[in-house]
Amino acid sequence: MKNPPLQQSIDQQSSQAVVLDDPNLSEVVVTLDNVSFGYSYKKLILKDLNLTIRQGEILTLLGPSGCGKSTLLNLIAGFYKPLSGLITHGDEVIKAPANKRGVVFQGNALFDWMTVEQNIGFGFRFQKLPKTESRFRVRQIIDLVGLAGSEKKYPYQLSGGMRQRVAVARSMVVHPEVLLMDEPFAAVDVQTREGLQEELLKLHDQVSGAILFVTHSIEEAVFLSDRIIVLDRDCRGIFEEIKVHLPSPRWSAMNRISEEFNQYRTQLYLKLKELG
Repeated sequence: MKNPPLQQSIDQQSSQAVVLDDPNLSEVVVTLDNVSFGYSYKKLILKDLNLTIRQGEILTLLGPSGCGKSTLLNLIAGFYKPLSGLITHGDEVIKAPANKRGVVFQGNALFDWMTVEQNIGFGFRFQKLPKTESRFRVRQIIDLVGLAGSEKKYPYQLSGGMRQRVAVARSMVVHPEVLLMDEPFAAVDVQTREGLQEELLKLHDQVSGAILFVTHSIEEAVFLSDRIIVLDRDCRGIFEEIKVHLPSPRWSAMNRISEEFNQYRTQLYLKLKELG
């Protein structure tokens, strides 16, 4: 498929953007090889899908409802098993959930009886890490996500945005190799959502690892992503792959009003319109 004039324009401008790390030169962390999934072979949701996730990148899944975005995330998490094909994380076949893959859902799923710092530190119960190190990491990430002063509060005492910060911090504090995020910011207001997006990018700079992000928002996909995969419905797999190059720092609010941002957004809007 040849690039349309709009994509050519984006590619020309992208070559001038400041990019600190190129994830396409990085090590492959997760591989999906001809993966199919469904309730039966006669009713597939995903068919013969091939995909890689690379170290350090933010890869976003975008597409119409029912195209399999969340299903794909759950397969990589190990919650579902493919009907056919192979999903590997490093040299290991994914057969079940594992600590090296963190998950953040739209619902924050915090423990109501635990404080902020207890919720964030919960994952260390399954890791052999000295208490001094785990406490240091918890304190560090509490500062990074703007929760300093709220360490002893319980979830019911927090706003929706603050609860989601706790959920993200809990998943990232254990330094997973891959963080899987299923529309984590969809339930908050626009201003809070944009703030959480910026904080996620700052956290990503501090805590290495790949992120697979599921969203319905074109703007969110462009702002966060190194690569965007547009999934088609009816088991037709990957409709389009778009590499995003925006100036660093990526979390700068100025990127939202840049010409490059608007061109990527327009391109994705037209692609989704093609899908109907």
